[in-house]
Amino acid sequence: MRPGATAGLRNTRVTGVQGNTGAGGFPIARPGTGGLMPGMPGARKMPGMPGIDNDNWEVPRTRSMPRGDMSGAQTGGRGQSPYLSKPSVLNSKLLPQGSSGLISGKNSALVLGGGTPVLPSNIVSGTEPARQIPSPVKPVSAAPPEKPQAPALKLNIDDLHRKTVSLLEEYFNVRLFDEALQCVEELKAPTYHPEVVKEAISLGLDKSPPRVQPVANLIEYLFTKKILTARDIGTGCLLFASLLDDIGIDLPKAPNNFGEIIGKLVLSGGLDFKVVKEILKKVGDDYFQKAIFNSAVQVISSASGQAVLDSQASDIEACQALFE
Repeated sequence: MRPGATAGLRNTRVTGVQGNTGAGGFPIARPGTGGLMPGMPGARKMPGMPGIDNDNWEVPRTRSMPRGDMSGAQTGGRGQSPYLSKPSVLNSKLLPQGSSGLISGKNSALVLGGGTPVLPSNIVSGTEPARQIPSPVKPVSAAPPEKPQAPALKLNIDDLHRKTVSLLEEYFNVRLFDEALQCVEELKAPTYHPEVVKEAISLGLDKSPPRVQPVANLIEYLFTKKILTARDIGTGCLLFASLLDDIGIDLPKAPNNFGEIIGKLVLSGGLDFKVVKEILKKVGDDYFQKAIFNSAVQVISSASGQAVLDSQASDIEACQALFE
């Protein structure tokens, strides 16, 4: 021990006061006496320690500390400790979800700019996001609808057939031409007039005795009143001729009676032998063809219609060639 060390120990035991200040204003503390430990706040600062003097002392540089961090010490001022300036390295996987961006200094996906993180409203309030209501679509102005056209008149065949049979039965009973003409006009179906001719011949020949003359008179009257046309009469006769093969089985006199009606219509101008030729072609039986033709020529000859036969001689010969 140095000389005088024991005296210092004795003085310490005499005083017994901890934290007394000695020369220089530093508190006196000795090891083992319960005083302040070196480095603790309030402890005595040794010369050369940071914070005591402003001498240009050098902070030891570690490997992890870059050279640029020494600028504070080189300027002569008090340098910042490298342990305080070095950012702490944290594992982002151990942090709560969504907080890594705030701690590491980087913007998270929920942070706009560098400010406070912006969270969706439904996360804050705990409610579902409000459904977006689509804006109403303005209806496109369509072109003004066209004026509805009147529906085409559709013929009810069953109704027309019923009315035609009724007016013909009435005619065969009363024999009134005007009433029959009015009934045909009330049908309001000119395209159905060929069917009226066919039904008149069919019903008249089915009577007993056959109504040959009344049928011919009715058709001739409607022709002169321009209710029926020559085309209507010719088409109606063709329709009946196509059924004559079947009708002639039940009514053997039907071909002769049909020929008499044709002869009367030729005399009135409603038919000619060109149409008669087409009518004969509709009949398949040669016997029926010959019966129709002979009856028509006989009616014309007996009515002093030799002039008609002479004027249409070529067509008459064409008709004869069908069954000879």
